[in-house]
Amino acid sequence: MLRTKIIDAYVAREILAPFGLGVLLLTFALVTARLLKLTEMVVNHGVSLGAVASLIGFIMPAFLELTFPMAVLLGVLMGFGRMSGDRELIAARACGISLYRLAMPVLAVAFAVYALSSWLAFSVRPWANRNLEQRIFDLTRTATSAGLKEKVFNRGFPGLVVYVDTISPADGTLHGVMISDARNPNQQNTIIARRGIIIPDEASKSITLRLFDGSLFGVEADRNSSHVTSFRTYDLNVRPEEGTELGRRSPDEMSYAELRQTIASARAAGEPDYESETELASKYTVPFTTLLFAVMGVPLGLKPARGGQSERFGLAIALFFLYYSLMRAGEALAERAQMNAYFAMSIPDLIFAVLAIWLFLRSATDTGDQGRGTADALWNLVERFERRREVAS
Repeated sequence: MLRTKIIDAYVAREILAPFGLGVLLLTFALVTARLLKLTEMVVNHGVSLGAVASLIGFIMPAFLELTFPMAVLLGVLMGFGRMSGDRELIAARACGISLYRLAMPVLAVAFAVYALSSWLAFSVRPWANRNLEQRIFDLTRTATSAGLKEKVFNRGFPGLVVYVDTISPADGTLHGVMISDARNPNQQNTIIARRGIIIPDEASKSITLRLFDGSLFGVEADRNSSHVTSFRTYDLNVRPEEGTELGRRSPDEMSYAELRQTIASARAAGEPDYESETELASKYTVPFTTLLFAVMGVPLGLKPARGGQSERFGLAIALFFLYYSLMRAGEALAERAQMNAYFAMSIPDLIFAVLAIWLFLRSATDTGDQGRGTADALWNLVERFERRREVAS
């Protein structure tokens, strides 16, 4: 009993180290993909670094949902790969410890990560998405005028070009405003106003540019006509999808109870909300990938890799990309009502479950060629690609 406990702790430790590293690297890669947009917010819209850090914090649960399964696969591949390369697994199995028993600490780690991923999917991510929406609106309300620069043609609002002569430092009032509104190709307007203010609308999460004492010059392309209108007060509304990344409350911002209620109400009204049904199904299927990747990683880690750990890292990326592609395909089928949401979102899980169980049973029962490993087909593809690359170079 003591011997198995020591082995369990040893195997878990070998997995957790690369798992933690994988979480850091993969999460950093996802954050890096957003850095361009975040940098633009800092440079062009006057958003502080602290505010950007808070946005990253709210985005992080969605990132972790994706990185956890992949990090588990990476941890098992590298952990078992290292032990296999040092002949430790051969020694353990020679002492009568089966692969089923060696996989127990792997499953224990995977179940812990699965529970954490489910908690993120059902509770944390909806809360974070709601707060992210509110935080973006708060930044829009407080930093829109700061993002406008004096004596510069500002293009922060899609379809609008805003020129401001001066901005009052006391209350943010705009003086000497000129706006080119090309959002409607058939009716382009040029607005000139003596002054203006920015008014956020908390209810609709939109922005209103209220202009005073000015004129509107309009050109209607379809009628080949123009008109001039003077005004004392004119409100230019910038809708959420035009000026910010905000919009209606989407299914990924709803709690589990809200999702169920929305789905039931839509079904009762005869207009099913397939997007909400797909989101609810994904909360069950995506975290389950953690267990499948853990089981698959055990037999794949037994195979000696020509390229060392970098080859195993590449295989983990390839498998996760395959899973992600199948998941997106199932998501598209579910949202278009071409397939039941739960079945469509389960397609990648079913495929990977069959593959993982087949590979594991072959390895555990010594059915495959152990000199070649249990994942001959997968590794042959990798090695064939490497040989072609070497020949080409």
